[in-house]
Amino acid sequence: MMHSLCSVVVSHGGSSHLHELLTALLAVRGSRVVLVENGPLDRTAVPDGVRIVEGQGNVGYGTAVNIAVRHIVAEGSATATAGMAGETGGSGPEWVLVVNSDVTIPAQTVAVLPDLLAWYPPSVDAVGFPFLDTPDGPPGRSQAVLPTARTNAFIAVRGEAAAVARWPHLRYPVGAFFAIRARTFLELGGFDPSFWMYYEETDLFARLYASGGRIAWVDDEWPVVHLGGETVGRSPLLHTELGRAAAVYARRHRATVGRSWPVVHAAQLGLLTVRKLVTGRPHDARRAARMLNGLLGGLARPSWEPAVTSRWQAIPAATRLRLGQLPRPHHGDHEDAGLTAVISPTPTVVTSPPSSIPAIPAPAGPADPGRGADQNLGSLSRRARRG
Repeated sequence: MMHSLCSVVVSHGGSSHLHELLTALLAVRGSRVVLVENGPLDRTAVPDGVRIVEGQGNVGYGTAVNIAVRHIVAEGSATATAGMAGETGGSGPEWVLVVNSDVTIPAQTVAVLPDLLAWYPPSVDAVGFPFLDTPDGPPGRSQAVLPTARTNAFIAVRGEAAAVARWPHLRYPVGAFFAIRARTFLELGGFDPSFWMYYEETDLFARLYASGGRIAWVDDEWPVVHLGGETVGRSPLLHTELGRAAAVYARRHRATVGRSWPVVHAAQLGLLTVRKLVTGRPHDARRAARMLNGLLGGLARPSWEPAVTSRWQAIPAATRLRLGQLPRPHHGDHEDAGLTAVISPTPTVVTSPPSSIPAIPAPAGPADPGRGADQNLGSLSRRARRG
């Protein structure tokens, strides 16, 4: 069976919703489900039909996704080679769905997901989804804007929602749940394994925009629920890691964000610390202070990786770079022969910031016939926002 969608779930010890999530993804038509477990695996939470990848250690989020995609690409190439020999044929998936293990997917989103992705024209490289309210309060953020000195300064004063509204051409989906074309993902080199946790999707979508890629946004009628923090808890070290990842981003994207961005971001975190103290929220103030400490430490010591020697037992960056290498897309004489396993170099950093994103062309009809979508998607096409 050919799978048009590969759903990759990354976990560290699972979550209370893992079985429900995996079961929902198995119900998506044309989807293959891969669970990458970075910690101890509770096999009772994994339903039959899920491919499990484990034993690589705690490689973090982005590298885990890369490892899963590499497995799927290798299997697709082997299947396609067998097909050319007269056996069952096949190729890699068209889409990769990146999913955190503390996400739940409503039934209506599960039902429409294959047709929704099939509706988008080939000019769309990635798709972001809205987040529903959680039982404990408002939804977590589903989108952000690319970091620059200007956007960070604006966020410090007005907040991220206002920044998203002001710079819609710089917005991107957060890493908890989004879809990206498999070929696009491979052409970009996948996630950059330099990032253990945090900023990996920021880096990915900065490179996507710099390459001329486009992101579409699903209407609020097709949401998911993200219970943020359940997979990693509220570890103080991870607050520090969030700041350290910003230092990695600053080095990788210096040509774009310049030398001023880390200074502005440090001032933003300092202001946030003071603001939380003044408003009587010491816990949040300590969180911001740890992020600031991580940023300053990461800038001063590029090789500093505190998570490696912590209880998280993170795999060092040098090993992640080896484990997270991806095959780049390349076709031989047969268009459906699958993707060859040519290892790509470390992902290229952006060289110039995106100034504007051209409008995404609408499909020729209710659905894009070239993508094989059903013809009854008239209402769906009216609800799917592009831009």
